[in-house]
Amino acid sequence: MSEGPTKTWICGKCGTTVERWPGESDVTCTCGAEYNASGQRLRDDWRGNPSTWDDEIGDLEGYEIQHANDV
Repeated sequence: MSEGPTKTWICGKCGTTVERWPGESDVTCTCGAEYNASGQRLRDDWRGNPSTWDDEIGDLEGYEIQHANDV
């Protein structure tokens, strides 16, 4: 018996169908848009937030650090 995707949705960036298969967590569309396991689109710059890799930095603080020099 072949298993199909556990969840599918339309990519908010390019309109392609994105599929989440059994055993997968985060999913990346062919256009590069990333989604969590529930299908919620992640910000394109989420990897630049230092809270991603530093347990001493909270999400909001990491976001502020990441964008401190934005104009």
